[in-house]
Amino acid sequence: MAKRKGAEEDEGLDSLLDTMFNVVGILIIVLVVVQLGMQESVKQIANSMRVDPLALEQLIKDLEEAQKEKLKVESDLKELNPDEQDLEALIKRLQSESIAKEAILKSQQGALDKALIAQKDALEMAKKAEANKEQREKLSSELNSMIDQIAKLEATLDDTPPRAQKPAKIVNLPDPRPAPEGIKEATFLCVGNQVYPIIDEPLRDAARKRTEYQAERGMRKYVSDPKQGIDAEKFVKDFNDRPMTDDYFRISMYAAGRDPRLRLEPKEDQGFKIAEIQNPRSRFRRLLSQVDPTKFYFKFIVLPDSYEAYVETRHVTDEMGYLAGWTPVDAKWTYTTWVGGKVKFGPEPPPPDPNAPKPPPKPAGPKPNVLD
Repeated sequence: MAKRKGAEEDEGLDSLLDTMFNVVGILIIVLVVVQLGMQESVKQIANSMRVDPLALEQLIKDLEEAQKEKLKVESDLKELNPDEQDLEALIKRLQSESIAKEAILKSQQGALDKALIAQKDALEMAKKAEANKEQREKLSSELNSMIDQIAKLEATLDDTPPRAQKPAKIVNLPDPRPAPEGIKEATFLCVGNQVYPIIDEPLRDAARKRTEYQAERGMRKYVSDPKQGIDAEKFVKDFNDRPMTDDYFRISMYAAGRDPRLRLEPKEDQGFKIAEIQNPRSRFRRLLSQVDPTKFYFKFIVLPDSYEAYVETRHVTDEMGYLAGWTPVDAKWTYTTWVGGKVKFGPEPPPPDPNAPKPPPKPAGPKPNVLD
């Protein structure tokens, strides 16, 4: 039995060896085949690869350029010194530059905004100028017309011979003093460079008689309530519907409180002009000659437009021996006078208190200076 066992072991080793040699042989064969295939491939590759000289030269140039770029980058990196401190300083410098550029940009933005606003204003002004173009052209035309007119007037002035100088007028300095005792006032109004004699006593008498007659005839019309008295508005209107006149004035009535008063309005071109005043035989001289210089003095009321007429009149009155004085008034001044009589407007005032103390009499003041 033991012998059989050894024989079986020997047979197993032989089979193993056969198998191993078979595998090794197959591997050798495969190696040889692979080696032969690789050599063939290398030969084929070597035979198929051909180097282009121009392409090789271009590759060399590109390599040199790349080397130069590499050196430049390395140089720039060396200049930057990319250490930690240098990088921090670089960051700070870049931040400060950024802030400065931002400030510049803001200022430029502000300037741009201002420029835009100015442009907008300019456009609006241009629109307004275009809208006012017609008016400007009209004003320009008027200005040119005025310039032409001035030129014509200057030419006329150059051609006008010089006027003879008038002799100087002698004007006496005023010497204010009161009028003599017992002498009365005769009034003249100087307006429109003319002289108007005011003969008011006959006017007042005629107005007083007419108002009393009007009140008596129209009592029912003007007095609706006896306590309220005469209605001033109705009464004055009826009086002025038939105005009074004389040679020199138009007379109208108005109410001053309870009293009727007269307003005298000069008639145009009915006064005495300077030429007539200077004429020794004029109607003005004849009128003055009828006044007694021992019983009357002349009072002249002078408006601003009539000083020349007043001066000429004073020359005449002084030559004729009359005392005179004058009162300057403003341009809106109007001569008025009272009417008097029984006619009063409105309700009666309350009676005075009989027990009220009487005020002391006022002392007589100095006589007014009416002559000069």
